[in-house]
Amino acid sequence: MKDKFYAYHANTNYAVVDLDLINDLYRRMYRESVRGRRRLTMLPMSRVTDASETRDGVLLRVTREMADRTEELAVDVAVFATGYDPMDAADALGPVADLCKRTSSGTLRVARDHRVETAPRVRAGIYVQGGTEHTHGISASLLSNISGRAWEIAESIAARRRLAASHRPER
Repeated sequence: MKDKFYAYHANTNYAVVDLDLINDLYRRMYRESVRGRRRLTMLPMSRVTDASETRDGVLLRVTREMADRTEELAVDVAVFATGYDPMDAADALGPVADLCKRTSSGTLRVARDHRVETAPRVRAGIYVQGGTEHTHGISASLLSNISGRAWEIAESIAARRRLAASHRPER
């Protein structure tokens, strides 16, 4: 029943990004190009084929599918807007996914604070944004909720750090 509900309402979530947002992004790109300091770049129909850490950020090797060319980009932040098809976040975790707990249907178990439930021996927090409709409902994939989810994740990390600090023995 839940799957039917999501399928029926998919277009409300996955139709298109807000036109005002798209226009704002393109205006920003234009202003940056006029000023000679481009920071925002959109590379539709592109694929990252390599990423390596540098002293100042990350060097990406990007293949532009439509232009049939590859280029390198030095970036401090990369956002991968990969489309609207939900994905299993475990696919991005590689072998670490074996340390994550699963629901009876095989999806990741994700707590309210977006933290993936892991084996007891895992000390690091694994947080996900997206791929959580099964735990957080149909609004989990909405672009308009990203800042709220980011805040919840940041609050969770800060709370866990405070808790860990309070349990450290005094020297």
